Amino acid sequence: MIAQRLIEDARAAGLSMEVEGGDLIVEADRDPPPGLLAELRQHKAEVIAFLVPPPLASAPPLPELDDFHDRAAIIECRANVPRRWVEGYEALCTMPAPAGFSSERWHRIVDAIEAFLDRWAAKAIACGWSDLDLFGVDADAPDRRFDCMGLTLMLHRAEITGIDENGADLMMEGKVTQRYRRKPRPVGTVALWQLMK
Repeated sequence: MIAQRLIEDARAAGLSMEVEGGDLIVEADRDPPPGLLAELRQHKAEVIAFLVPPPLASAPPLPELDDFHDRAAIIECRANVPRRWVEGYEALCTMPAPAGFSSERWHRIVDAIEAFLDRWAAKAIACGWSDLDLFGVDADAPDRRFDCMGLTLMLHRAEITGIDENGADLMMEGKVTQRYRRKPRPVGTVALWQLMK
């Protein structure tokens, strides 16, 4: 996808991007490559669409369930992901946004979980991360109880740069780094996909 490649190239070049009032705002900490700026101008609409998913009402229909099964099967085989995580991911792909989550935030979380499963799940398994360490939320206040939130709930606005037994290093927007510390979850924490039951 062109927009995703341009966003990755822009971040690598020290650019940060956000959408305000339908306009793409680009900030840089150094002179960006002129060719990259030209490409961003040329594909501005695609980049904006990638950064700001359409509202749920105008979003295209969800793919057939088989598409999710196919994607999940590929993830399971390639990354050796536990079947319960794959089934949980499939459930997240088809369930509506839980109370307190905007549809935009929910779609970003589901996309981030797919990327996590594909790239970091094997490392997390090797480091002993549990379902709740990764996918935990409070059953009654999933959007507000940060002490219950697992790592993947943080990934809608961050990228993992490293993971170990004690936590994960995250790159936030604007190239700010943060450490997510692994800790015991409070009573009432459930896996994200259990919210649909």
